[in-house]
Amino acid sequence: MHKRNPYRQPPDFTQLAQAYPPLKSCVIKQGANVSIDFKNEVSQRRLTEALLHRDFGLSLELPPNRLCPPVPNRLNYVLWVEDIVQAHEHGQVCGLDIGTGASVIYPLLACKTNADWCFIATDIDALSLSVARQNITANNMQDRIRLVESTLEGPIFGPLLHDPTLTITFTMCNPPFYSSHADVQVSAAAKEFEPYAVCTGADVEMITAGGESAFVRKMVEESIHIGTRCRWYTSMLGKLSSLSQVVEALRLHSIDNYAITEFVQGTTRRWAIAWSLGPLRLPDPLARISSHQVHALIPSRNTLYQPFTGIQEAERVKWNHVLHAELVRVDGTTVSVYGDGACLVSAAKNTWSRSARRKQKQSDDTEMTDVDPELRCTVRWLFEEMGTRLEHQWVEGRDRQLFESFAGHVNRKVVEAIRLGSH
Repeated sequence: MHKRNPYRQPPDFTQLAQAYPPLKSCVIKQGANVSIDFKNEVSQRRLTEALLHRDFGLSLELPPNRLCPPVPNRLNYVLWVEDIVQAHEHGQVCGLDIGTGASVIYPLLACKTNADWCFIATDIDALSLSVARQNITANNMQDRIRLVESTLEGPIFGPLLHDPTLTITFTMCNPPFYSSHADVQVSAAAKEFEPYAVCTGADVEMITAGGESAFVRKMVEESIHIGTRCRWYTSMLGKLSSLSQVVEALRLHSIDNYAITEFVQGTTRRWAIAWSLGPLRLPDPLARISSHQVHALIPSRNTLYQPFTGIQEAERVKWNHVLHAELVRVDGTTVSVYGDGACLVSAAKNTWSRSARRKQKQSDDTEMTDVDPELRCTVRWLFEEMGTRLEHQWVEGRDRQLFESFAGHVNRKVVEAIRLGSH
């Protein structure tokens, strides 16, 4: 689970029932153990209601013939999206939730935990939209969550495609999982449902032609037309095969700016993917996971490290000075220093490689003011128990070779400065 997820530790059901009395009839006591019947549909709904009531102050109506969202799993996704948003400077944050469902779970959770966020939430199901509207009103979120009815035949990202002036910070989606009723039966036999749970979803929530893989690959196609009016497109995925097919679609369109994460709840494993057509890059802890299963699917590194020996934290000020001195020596860059000694470097173009210097000598174009940077990255020392490393974090840019070239150049210059003892 996400490190900020409070459900990393299972809830105390006795205390939870005291905080939400309707749960009391669902509590099962077996000696010293207290639990609920996770395979009972009513118990599942009372548990979701109880967690949302006690931990988020949310009041929800959950109709019996629609999906009942498990709060820990849904919160994992919200927390990951929070991390993505907070990785860069941002103004007003507006999300687009695709297939929001009767519970409107993602917009409600996200808005409750982020006071400055707002949402557009879509669905194709009349009943889900009706209940969703009641849940939004019951939680006084009418000013922050706007419902939009979409159609099965229409685009997935309808609000963005129908309004060319609309900009969105991110999208979220828990797509229909299955491709047919037969697929539902096969998955039930393979225990692919949510942890412990019965499945109460309607066909419109659970089944789509081609399953979740086709649904999210259609998102990829639509995102190409929308471009950077959405900073990050994201979706949950329930099958590893779907993740593989979506990554293949991204690579087919030469989209290398993407991120993968994994959510584990009980014995159930889910994945999420995010991609962007913009230049902002995510740090590796957000974009890459250490999993043999997905090793071939993870994106290239945005965070590079160079180990150093003989660099002690006691001399942090000295080594920060060495680093800063070498960075400002690179022609055509601007360097800003943070309080911890980390340096933010902006470069309008490559001026450090031999080929770049040769071109510069042959050209009269020496003016680089008011030019958008092709590269932004942070460089800082990491003083750790295992040793000291220089960290290069790609922040913005479209040219991976440019970032890697700059990191290599800085590493060589710092090594040379240390060897010469010029500082």
